Amino acid sequence: MDRTLSVCPVCKRPAAATLLDRAGRIFQRTECEEHGVSDSMIFSDVSLYRLLDEWNDMLFPASVGVPEPPLRSPASPGLQVLSANAPTLAVIDITNHCNLRCPLCFAETNGHGSHYFLVLDQIRPMLSSLLERRPTPCRSIQFSGGEPTLHPQFFDILRTARDMGFTHIQVATNGRRFAEPEFVFQCEEAGLHTLYLQFDGMDDRIYRKLRGRPLLEEKIRVVENVTRTNMRLVLVPTIAAGINVDQIGPIFYFALRHSRHVTGISIQPAADTGRVDVATESVVPFNLADMAMEFSRQTNLTRYPEDWFPLSAVSMISCGLSNARNERLPAASCDAHCSLGTYFYIDHENRAHCLNGFLNLREIFRSAGGFASDEHQCGLKRRISQLRQFQLLNRCFDRAKAPRGLTFKRVLQGLDGWEDKSRGRASDWARRGFNGMFVAGMHFMDHHDYNFRRLRRCIIQYVTTDSRLIPFCSYNSGARLRTVEESARGAGAVRA
Repeated sequence: MDRTLSVCPVCKRPAAATLLDRAGRIFQRTECEEHGVSDSMIFSDVSLYRLLDEWNDMLFPASVGVPEPPLRSPASPGLQVLSANAPTLAVIDITNHCNLRCPLCFAETNGHGSHYFLVLDQIRPMLSSLLERRPTPCRSIQFSGGEPTLHPQFFDILRTARDMGFTHIQVATNGRRFAEPEFVFQCEEAGLHTLYLQFDGMDDRIYRKLRGRPLLEEKIRVVENVTRTNMRLVLVPTIAAGINVDQIGPIFYFALRHSRHVTGISIQPAADTGRVDVATESVVPFNLADMAMEFSRQTNLTRYPEDWFPLSAVSMISCGLSNARNERLPAASCDAHCSLGTYFYIDHENRAHCLNGFLNLREIFRSAGGFASDEHQCGLKRRISQLRQFQLLNRCFDRAKAPRGLTFKRVLQGLDGWEDKSRGRASDWARRGFNGMFVAGMHFMDHHDYNFRRLRRCIIQYVTTDSRLIPFCSYNSGARLRTVEESARGAGAVRA
C-alpha cells in the first residue's frame, strides 16, 4: 500500500519499510541491512486506513506524490527528529521525579534514585521561546514529567505561564496530589486550566496491573475535587490489549456523569517504549481502529467508521476561521494516522448525541477549510462572500435530527470554541455554546510502527532546556531523545 522510512526494531537505526494489506489488516514490514526483515501488525482495518489516507490528501495536498526530504538533528545524526510543523501544544518536563512506579510508563520514570527539578529561571526562557515563534506563537503549554505536581515551585511555574500570556495551561498528572482539596484550589488560583488525568478504568484490578497499586477511589476523589472549581479534565486511559479494552465504555459513562468539567477522553494505545513491565499481551498492537470499533460496540453511540475522523481535520476549521477573519494564520495539521476521534453534544438531561448524527462533519471540515477572504475586496463584498460560505455550512445541519434547543448558531459557536478553549471556560458558555465532549485516541509510535512521515508532521512537541523543539515520538521512541535531554538536565539542574 505504501512505502516509508522507519527504524529497525532491534538496532533502532533508520530502515526502509513497506505497508502491506493482509486480509484486511495493515502490516509494516521493516528491512534492516544488519537484522533482516521484521513484520508487525499496526492497524486492524484497511478500509479505515484508506479513509485516513484520503484525509491526508486533503490536509497535505502539496505533498501528495512528492517525496519528503528527511530533517536531521546534530544530536542524532542520521535520524529525522524535527517536525516541519509549528507546535499546537508544547510540552515541558519540569522533573523526572514521580510518586508512582507504574509497570507501564513510556517516560520510564521512577520513584527513587537520582532526579532533577528544572528551576524557574530555566523554564522561563523555554516558555518565552514559544511565544516568540513566528509566524505562529504557541500559547498552549503542558507541564509534564515525571509527576510535575511534585515540583517545589509548581505554583510559581503556573503563575509564570499565566502571566506571560499562555491561553491554555494543562498538566499531565497521575492526580495523586489533586486528591487534596486545598492543592486543587491553589492550582486554580495559580492559573491551571486543565488536568490531563491518567485514568485507566473503573476497576482496581486494572490499576494494580498497570500502575502497581489500587487507585480508583483516589481517581474518583480527584474528579470530584475538580468539579468544585472552574478547571477542566481530560481523562487519559492507556489501553492495553488483554487488560482494559473492556473499560472504554465504562470510562465514557463515568465522564458523562461529570460532563460539565470533563471535556473529553484521550485514549492512548499502549506503546512498546519506555518501561513495559507487564504481561506480554499488553503490547499486542491495540490501535485506533480497535478503539473506534470497541467504543461503538460498548456504547452503541457511534457508527463505525462513519462517525470517526482524524483530529487534524479540526485544523481545517481553524484555517477557515482565520481566513474569515482575514488573519491568514497557518493551521498546522498532524498526520491523519496519528489521531482519531468523535464529538458529542451533551443535552440538559446529560444524554450524549454524536454530532455526526445531525451535522455532516465531513462536509463541515471540507467547507471550512475552503473558506477564503480576499483582502482586496471592499468590506461589503467580503461580508457577502463570507455569508455565502456560512450558508454552505448551514446546509450541513439537519434540524429535524438535532436535539431540541440546539441551533445552528450554537453549533458554530461551539466549533469556534474548539479553536479557543478559553471560551469553554467562560461563565456564559452554556448559553452561547453547548456542553460538548470528545472521545479520541492518539497513537504514539514505537519501533513496530515508526514512520518518519508522521514524525515530520508532528504538532505535539517537547521543549528542551536550550529551547529546541523535539517531536513527541522522537523524544520518547525512535531516537528517544528523552535520554539525551535528561542526562543533560541531571548534570545541570537542581537535584531532588
